[in-house]
Amino acid sequence: MTDTDLDSAALPSRSFESRPPLADDLPPVKPPSAGFIVQLFIFPALIVLGVVAIWWMFGLIAVGEQDWRKLVQELQSQNLHVRNRAMFGLAQVLEQDSRRGEQGQQLRGNREIAQALADQLVLELRKNSTAKEAVAIQEYLTRALGMMDSIDAVAPALLVALEPHREEDIRKSALVSLAYIAGRADEVGKPLGDSQIVQTLIGTSSESTPIIRQTSTFTLGLFNSPAVTQQLEVLVENPDRFTAVNAAIGLARRGSTKGFKVFRDALTEPLAKNDAKQPAEQSSTRPTPSGESSSSASSTLNTDPFGDQFRVQKNVLKAVTDLATRFDNEQRETLMPLVQQLASQHPEIRIRVDAEGALNSLKAAASRN
Repeated sequence: MTDTDLDSAALPSRSFESRPPLADDLPPVKPPSAGFIVQLFIFPALIVLGVVAIWWMFGLIAVGEQDWRKLVQELQSQNLHVRNRAMFGLAQVLEQDSRRGEQGQQLRGNREIAQALADQLVLELRKNSTAKEAVAIQEYLTRALGMMDSIDAVAPALLVALEPHREEDIRKSALVSLAYIAGRADEVGKPLGDSQIVQTLIGTSSESTPIIRQTSTFTLGLFNSPAVTQQLEVLVENPDRFTAVNAAIGLARRGSTKGFKVFRDALTEPLAKNDAKQPAEQSSTRPTPSGESSSSASSTLNTDPFGDQFRVQKNVLKAVTDLATRFDNEQRETLMPLVQQLASQHPEIRIRVDAEGALNSLKAAASRN
């Protein structure tokens, strides 16, 4: 074998040995970054979850439209847990339907639901239990009836709840519910005038317990009958400030200025007492008994609105605005500087806005005379 042959035979071996290892021919492997993983997996997962959530939400709405019938049936159950679940569930369905407005089923006017809740309230009240849980259920049902508009269905139960021997919170809740119902009826131009309810309210508005008297007076002012007007004219002279204010507001709804002195004092005293801030802070969690909105009626069934200074000022300013053309010149001249002071100095912007509107109404009426 020649040297050339040896060299040729050795070439492959030398060529192979001269090459670097195979692994060195590839780029180094790097783990995927967090951003890449988010783009690849997290974002698509979130999109899928969003689609599922929307589907689930619409499914709940569709089920909720039918659930009230089942809940009404379950109110008759002998099982306490089933019955209580149906009671709270039905109130929740009513609240949700009310929030949907025109898109809802208008369950507020459903007599079947109203009657079922009323029957259950009477059943609970007739037990005459003073246990904490029993009283809580009675109060809840009493306030839930305030979401219904079938006054003939709910009135008998609410009158039972107003009986003198009932717990004060139960009686107060019945008055608030009547105020809600009557307020909504008044807003649509169909004021209520049920004689039995009116006579009951006249009686409770004369009681010695301040909160019952004050709340009864406000509620009474939302009903329409000669007996109501007569009682309000008596109550406007009541030494209790809030009772007198509620009576004056009720008279103002009838176009009467007999509460002028009460309005004057109510507009004068708040700034002198420097107590306007605290009630304004509390007012956001309190119901509006005049039925201003269905959502507040259903979502704030837990406290009383009538001793609230903020609400007093707001209602007084509305009454002054409505009566601007009915006051005589001397009365308007007395009220204008008081309203002006509220418009410029009150710490709550909503009161300042209402005061400005009342002031403009008073000035416009004065300019025409």
